[in-house]
Amino acid sequence: MMTKDLKFALIFEGLFSYDGESRVNEQFVKIFPNADIYALYGTQEFSDKYFNGKKVNFSFLNRFPFIKKLYTYYLPFWSIAIESFDLSNYDLVISSSHAVAKGCITSQDTIHISYIHTPMRFLWDLKDIYSKYGLLKAPNLNYLRSWDVVSSNRPDKLISNSQFISDRCKRYWGREADKVIYPPVNLYSGKLISYKDREGHFVIGAPFAENKGGRMAIDLAKKYGFNLKIIGKSRKFKELKRYAKGVNNIQFLGRISEEEKWNILSHASGLLAMGIEDFGIFPIEAISCATPVLAINKGGYRETVVDGVNGVLFENEKDFKNKLDEFVN
Repeated sequence: MMTKDLKFALIFEGLFSYDGESRVNEQFVKIFPNADIYALYGTQEFSDKYFNGKKVNFSFLNRFPFIKKLYTYYLPFWSIAIESFDLSNYDLVISSSHAVAKGCITSQDTIHISYIHTPMRFLWDLKDIYSKYGLLKAPNLNYLRSWDVVSSNRPDKLISNSQFISDRCKRYWGREADKVIYPPVNLYSGKLISYKDREGHFVIGAPFAENKGGRMAIDLAKKYGFNLKIIGKSRKFKELKRYAKGVNNIQFLGRISEEEKWNILSHASGLLAMGIEDFGIFPIEAISCATPVLAINKGGYRETVVDGVNGVLFENEKDFKNKLDEFVN
């Protein structure tokens, strides 16, 4: 059978906002331009902008009321929705999963490869961060954990986006990734700015989700008085902005163009990486324009930030202050 005769399907989760996972999905669409696309929820407009207008087959979740704002509250239905897709006629299925996409059901003759951004972090090691979600209580929590483990055995091959995530798969699923492939990152192609000619501000990228360390960055900027520019806008943007209300040295830039992003990054004294990232794209972008990264010594940062070479890794607030003083002074 010729490759052109094979039937491919791509299985995604949310198609509302463009993030690191979306970059991976965008590349899958380019690699497999003839593949059919399935997603839990989102908009066709998203595909028009990033997937060259490919038609998306959305699950029944997309018809739920106020799905764009309330999708997290429909969490108990996610596993049912991903299993509802009829994938029986495909030769190859590729799922892009940070939650349930890996649990899609394929035929016995289908090859299923799942790119794992993470096991459901809100069920496992980061459950306490997400515990305020009322749905993440027993028995929902116990059921979802059981489903997460069982469904991890459905793909024929697992590919993780970092060694950190492969280790997380091993710990919670009992199955490590077959291969680690880092996600795509756009690198800086402009002129490098001498450190002495930089503007003295620090940057943090899209720190709005519970695991991104946004409040920690704001607390540190409040305490030590450095100028902080926050790039991006997503679900908890307003909440974080309220948290920083009245602090004059913190600036929320919202969504900005690629040109603006590179200008801010290349003129910055450093990038703050405060969360527990699965991989972390912003640090790689910063490093590509010779902007050092101040990263908490956790998660995917350990694989990209080399202490004393392209940035520093810190353990706690006191350690952060010492490292910050090195940059400022």
